[in-house]
Amino acid sequence: MPLQRFSSDDLPFDPKLEKAVLGGILLRGDLMEDVIQILGKTPEEAFFDPACRQVFLAMLSLRKRDDDITPDSVIEELKLADKLERVGGEEFILSLPSYIPSASFLESFARKLKEKMILRRLVQKMRTFIEEISWGVPNTWEFVSRVEKEIAEIVQESVNPDFYSVEDIVSFVQKEVIGGEGRQAIPSCFPSLDEKIVGFHPADFVIIAGRPGMGKTSFALSVAYYMAKEGIPVCFFSLEMPIRLLLLRLLSMHSGIPLKRIIAKDLSESEKVRLSNSARDVASLPIYFNDTANGITQIRSLAKRIREEKGIGAIFIDYIQQIFVEWKVERREEEISSISRLLKSLAKELDVPVIALSQLSREPERRGDNKRPQLSDLRESGSLEQDSDIVIMLYRDHYYNPCPKSVTDDRKEKEDSFDCCERARISEIIIAKNRNGPTGTVVAKFIGENCLFEDIRYTKI
Repeated sequence: MPLQRFSSDDLPFDPKLEKAVLGGILLRGDLMEDVIQILGKTPEEAFFDPACRQVFLAMLSLRKRDDDITPDSVIEELKLADKLERVGGEEFILSLPSYIPSASFLESFARKLKEKMILRRLVQKMRTFIEEISWGVPNTWEFVSRVEKEIAEIVQESVNPDFYSVEDIVSFVQKEVIGGEGRQAIPSCFPSLDEKIVGFHPADFVIIAGRPGMGKTSFALSVAYYMAKEGIPVCFFSLEMPIRLLLLRLLSMHSGIPLKRIIAKDLSESEKVRLSNSARDVASLPIYFNDTANGITQIRSLAKRIREEKGIGAIFIDYIQQIFVEWKVERREEEISSISRLLKSLAKELDVPVIALSQLSREPERRGDNKRPQLSDLRESGSLEQDSDIVIMLYRDHYYNPCPKSVTDDRKEKEDSFDCCERARISEIIIAKNRNGPTGTVVAKFIGENCLFEDIRYTKI
């Protein structure tokens, strides 16, 4: 028997609005977190219709298990709970998306739904007050004061805390800054860089950008490698390079044997022994790779799972422009903006730094003598600049202005010819944006034959 539905004459509610919000979630399951954020601490109370509330509770169960929220998964969840027929069957679930024009309306509809919830709570409380008045109140002003207090509590419980008192801030400083109880920043393991950015902080969205040939993947993998050597678990999403090649790069980094010779299997007997020992060492590092996820929803889902299972301290993504969104967008800029926003949201939700690589436009090549990248060169979207907490850009001057020894037949240097001069190994790490500190440039050493970056003032291996 279907669950009873209530009349709008009883309490403020809009059945079509509730169905529209559920339909929007079915269209875009990745927006479930945004809806919960809007609805507050007890989001299920926003659904007054018992059938709609039961459907939303099923969605919450799927979210808790980090399963995709789709019409099929919701139907299956309700079947397992023996509640599918009580809400109206499969036809009811499949009809929900028809109540919303598109998922772009979901946020505004969720806010309207929240207003209905607040009004219901107020009506219920007001009815109690009216009944008390009808029986008589001993002290009018005490009663008025209590009414004001209880109504304020309803409003406060219905909204997320947007303001914090000075007392809250002082408590935070005492516990996390002075007492050292809070989570610490994760060092980049480049001391010169950490002097400026003070490491990568929890919830940071970090972008590492550069033109082709600057070593973006090598730099990111170097940072991940150094973090893992310090015992910090990291995961690395590679959307361009297969895991096999990443593992060979790690072996080259650790063993010091040039990557080109490892790939070509051109090794002496002693190098084979060294490579075998390096393989055992690398196997013990807490680095977790994935080269199959390429949709933003899939990346977010897998990141949440690996964070829970392995206690990941940092997430690397190579690279942003290879990610796609699983819903229809009109323009590529809109797609990149969505990806940027969701990566920043992921960093905040998991409370770990998300370090994503990004391409740059061709503008540096058009600048004449000084081809150093600028923030405006971030490709396809200004939202990357806006959403990011730190933007690091890589620049190797020798790539654009090679020394005479490295030029053969009017061609620039190759990746296996770094010994022509000291400048060939110099890489500038340009801190183009630092939300919580200074910008500037630090210098690193690029050991190209091993795809390894080192702080030029320190030795890592």
